[in-house]
Amino acid sequence: MAAKLVTKKEREPSVVAGLRDNLDDEENTKHVALFYGKAGRGKTHVASTFPKPMLYLNIYNEEGRKTIKGIKGITVADVETWDDFLDLSMWLQKQRDYETIVLDQITSLQDLGQLWMADKHRKSIEDLFGRWGKFWGELSGELKTALQGYRELRDRYNIVLLAHERVFDQDENADTNDLAPTVSARTMPSVGGFIEGACDIIGQCYIRQAKKKDEDGKLTRVAQYCMRVGPHQSYVTKIRRPVSAGPLPEFIVNPSYRKLIAIEAGTEDISTSKKRRE
Repeated sequence: MAAKLVTKKEREPSVVAGLRDNLDDEENTKHVALFYGKAGRGKTHVASTFPKPMLYLNIYNEEGRKTIKGIKGITVADVETWDDFLDLSMWLQKQRDYETIVLDQITSLQDLGQLWMADKHRKSIEDLFGRWGKFWGELSGELKTALQGYRELRDRYNIVLLAHERVFDQDENADTNDLAPTVSARTMPSVGGFIEGACDIIGQCYIRQAKKKDEDGKLTRVAQYCMRVGPHQSYVTKIRRPVSAGPLPEFIVNPSYRKLIAIEAGTEDISTSKKRRE
């Protein structure tokens, strides 16, 4: 019996078998988040509010571990070499002991990458990355590959990236309607762009001075730890949530995992977030 010929019209790509209604799509409850800001602005504290058990990667002797001292459910791993960072990524692929992995911080990770490349090429960091250094492209590729290894763990863990902040001047060929400098994580622009695209949540941590009445009814100034999450002309921010949830608040006072997830779901308490943009 002759085999039935399948016409081009009848043939369907295999991906069609996986089509599903957007309303029925199961959502991964894990997150990839980036928190950046100047030193002492509360980045590590916010990270410590994420679900436990938590593995905290102390990269290249960061001082943030002092913030988490005494908090139950947090295990610290001292990442002192580039190979340490890569080995942990491979090890975590086989683990189920943690809910959250914190990388503190990616600015220091770039320093580790430079040291590793200097040893690899048997040259000084100045020779590789000085004024005429030609190895920034190679370092960028290594950093993005290493960070992608952690991003791919999001099916198992929440991944939280911490970084100092940096002001990036606009390129001379940039849109003339957007001349303000950009503030984001202090790392190479190409790596920063990769990280920003990979994250579900991006927040800029800062301290603001607010007025509060004391017991005598007099106004006094108090410091508030805040996180910028709403759209901004200069600061890079992001929280992915349905359009139906409405506009994002401009910032959160005393930010935490609970508050961020409430904002993502559109159920935030307005008293803990300020200046909702319309």
